[in-house]
Amino acid sequence: MTELVEAARSFVGVPFKHRGRNERGMDCAGLVWCSEHKTYGIKHPDLSRYGREPHANGMMRVVIEALGAPVWQGAVGTFIARDRLQVGDVLVMRFDQEPHHMGIVGTDHLYGLSLIHADGSPGVRRVVEHGLDQRWQSRVCAVFRRAV
Repeated sequence: MTELVEAARSFVGVPFKHRGRNERGMDCAGLVWCSEHKTYGIKHPDLSRYGREPHANGMMRVVIEALGAPVWQGAVGTFIARDRLQVGDVLVMRFDQEPHHMGIVGTDHLYGLSLIHADGSPGVRRVVEHGLDQRWQSRVCAVFRRAV
């Protein structure tokens, strides 16, 4: 899984672009899909025509079709324990009720685990890596793990 993390890290600094799928700009799904393609040569079916709320366009269905069943899935308000996460896991997250964000678990010298994702927040708007702290852990609603 370290190859997937290194692929994701190669995109750190790329500007955020809704529905972006290359080095000129990418969104959270684009980061996961491009990292998987760079690492494994797999071109997943993509949900490329989604609005600002991708859950309404079947985001979870597409992720499950591409990556298989989640190894962990939690309801709103559940909290995943850090010891259930592994480097290279693909996380699906929610900010409110519905899942609509994705990222990849990496390693961090301070937190132990990091999150690599395309952050579209004002003032950020690029692919970043930062510690996977409790705030981000609380947003995780599904964990996908590739069998290697």
